[in-house]
Amino acid sequence: MALNAKQTTKRGNMKILRYLSIFLLAGFLFTGTTSCFAQSTTVSPSPDVDGYVWMKSTDPEKKAFLFGAGTAIALEYQMRTKRTEEPSKFIKGWIEVFDNMSWAEMASKLDTYYESNPDKESRLVFDVLWHEVIKPNLKN
Repeated sequence: MALNAKQTTKRGNMKILRYLSIFLLAGFLFTGTTSCFAQSTTVSPSPDVDGYVWMKSTDPEKKAFLFGAGTAIALEYQMRTKRTEEPSKFIKGWIEVFDNMSWAEMASKLDTYYESNPDKESRLVFDVLWHEVIKPNLKN
């Protein structure tokens, strides 16, 4: 019986290490993409990613941004559910709506929105994701 408890603890520790590794990878990706943004001057004074920054970014930068955000959101979801806390509607919506969607498909949805609404380039990416993609597609 004690052996099973040790194995269970070891498996739990391995899961934590796996999530931390993913989180660190996302951190490295964010570090790389932010340095790319720092090399060029943008008109937007906002430190957040808005449509102007999004549309000036390369496809790898867009995917890296979404991967990093998705990783942080998945970690938040796992931590809250493990502690029997209720994740926010945004977190639950992200997990539900983007469950089987690739980073390229997510980036394409944002590209389409900003191309169709050039007058709304000041709108933040997370605002667009919530109001235009997640919220309208929630099942519950």
